[in-house]
Amino acid sequence: MKETAYERIVKTIRAKHTWITVLQADRERNLMIQVGRELHEVRCRVLTLVALCQHGLYRKGHVWDIPEYNLDKAVRSLKRDARFRERWNKDAATDDDISEIINRASYGFIRLELSDL
Repeated sequence: MKETAYERIVKTIRAKHTWITVLQADRERNLMIQVGRELHEVRCRVLTLVALCQHGLYRKGHVWDIPEYNLDKAVRSLKRDARFRERWNKDAATDDDISEIINRASYGFIRLELSDL
């Protein structure tokens, strides 16, 4: 994923968070990625999110690690939609776009609920 795209996601979450925000964005970790029938170890950045308050089943302080690889996969899948692709390529992703990226990258566990307030 391009550095500018990753930073755009991080800045949007930090600026418009409600119940969840970015704890760390620059940590790296080794992950196992399946390619065909083989597993490959890759090193990539991990976006660490933390719950600021109780929300549903998640208590304050709950932490999620989302690998950059998953974020990139989510963006690629969303780019099948021409409108998303156009917004993404013009650096004009909406809050809903960022929320959907995180939702897909977290396998549906996280809904950001971003707000301008």
